[in-house]
Amino acid sequence: MALYQTILLSVNPDDIDAHKLMIKAGVVAEQNNAELHIVFVEPGVGNVSYMDVELGLEESHNDLELKRMNQLSELSKQSPYPVRAVHIADGGVTNHVIELAEKIKANLVMTGYHKNRFHWCNDISHDVAQEVKCDVMILQ
Repeated sequence: MALYQTILLSVNPDDIDAHKLMIKAGVVAEQNNAELHIVFVEPGVGNVSYMDVELGLEESHNDLELKRMNQLSELSKQSPYPVRAVHIADGGVTNHVIELAEKIKANLVMTGYHKNRFHWCNDISHDVAQEVKCDVMILQ
């Protein structure tokens, strides 16, 4: 019997360890015959990224979103197990990851250790682990 039916990997495609995280998530998903989803949230406030606040330009937002989707698509191709869906959002990382985990009924959220420059006390992974209603695996 599999422990997990749906796995959500929260990953930053610019992270040096993104490939390693994708491989690990793919292996765990394969071992559990689970649906594998990946998500990236462009850090910000509410549903707006900090980049949008700084630039205030729709065109640069669209370019950045296209770049992120391409990066995540390429990353998903590196998984040893098929990725069911790629998700992208802007704003509060913790809130978006938790909302998506609930929406897709994730049994496991996997994430790397993320020290956000805007969170001086906690890292994002710790915040997700404290609030999401499923297992969390924080990978190094």
